[in-house]
Amino acid sequence: MALVEVTNIIFENELALFQTPISLQITFEVLNSLPDEIEWNLIYIGSPLSDKYDQVLDNFSMGPLQKGLMQFTITSQPPNYQLIPSKEDLFSVSALILTAKYRQKEFFRVGYYVYNNYTEAELIENEPQVVLIDRVYRQILGSNPRITKFPIDWEGQLTQLYVPPSNQQFMFESLMSQQQSGVGMQTEKNDLVQQGSQSSIFTQNLF
Repeated sequence: MALVEVTNIIFENELALFQTPISLQITFEVLNSLPDEIEWNLIYIGSPLSDKYDQVLDNFSMGPLQKGLMQFTITSQPPNYQLIPSKEDLFSVSALILTAKYRQKEFFRVGYYVYNNYTEAELIENEPQVVLIDRVYRQILGSNPRITKFPIDWEGQLTQLYVPPSNQQFMFESLMSQQQSGVGMQTEKNDLVQQGSQSSIFTQNLF
């Protein structure tokens, strides 16, 4: 049985300029006291083709932890767009991934698709040759997470019972298979439109 359950994650700025810090509030329950630390990692996928472009935006540990409900906020710097390998990778589907480990064993992972684009019609219709990063917006699909929980040995054997997939496999394999069948991007677009008027305006520009 898992001794930690992540119960809620809320982004404070799902739609924001790309260079705005990323802030999210995490609520989790500790079901039994833990003598060691939990390690959290917030990762931005710079390219769906290779892990080497992943950027760790935040990394920290907390513990030991007593039984009970806990809440904290991560506020990280945005991704460094200069480390993203190409303009196509910046403006294609990307992702944020939050992972949690206990005794170096990953037990929780959640991913959110991210879309980046200009919102000004002139820049969309006549895309600048050089990226104007201060005018690029990002949209995080906070209401459509991909969640995976991994069984680990919490008591001390330190045996990983399941090997987590790579970030690319976790976020993009199912999406790519949908795109190949012609339904993936339309599904994501429909999900975005349902999130409200502000998101809908951005979605129309983005696609």
